[in-house]
Amino acid sequence: MNIPPFLLSATHTALPIIHRYGLWVISGALFLDSFGVIFMPGESILVAAGFLARYGALSIWLLIPTTVIAATLGNYGAYGLGSRFSHLIPLRWGRWIGITAPRLEKTARFFKRHGPVAVMLGRFIVPLRQLQGYVAGSAKMGFSRFAWWSLLGAVAWVLAWGAVGWWVAGYVPLV
Repeated sequence: MNIPPFLLSATHTALPIIHRYGLWVISGALFLDSFGVIFMPGESILVAAGFLARYGALSIWLLIPTTVIAATLGNYGAYGLGSRFSHLIPLRWGRWIGITAPRLEKTARFFKRHGPVAVMLGRFIVPLRQLQGYVAGSAKMGFSRFAWWSLLGAVAWVLAWGAVGWWVAGYVPLV
């Protein structure tokens, strides 16, 4: 069986860090990834964590709820920032970064219409995952609605990428 090179590379990069610091580094990284830190490798971390869980280096029973909680809380924090401070961005930096009042209105309409799907499926698309909490907050999507769909998206995202790591571990020996 040929494993795609990007999975092997991502797993081998994150593996030593995760093995040494365990759930702390995984949770912190997934929190930051969901909070909006664009260059945080959430998928790579989950693949490596699934890999280590298969070999017993991490408890799968602690890994799943911890990572879901971290990813969800990061998204909730981004939502809070978006709902509280989104009006400052167009006023100060909007013209330089392409955010205008009409674009914000269009985004708000989109989230009113497609918010739950955007929040849940956006978890799987790298730039959307980092921005969805902020955008949903700035678009005034109801928090309870956002919270529910964010949690469901986090569960699906963690299970999907963790399963990839678990599967890869079945084909790659731990050296």
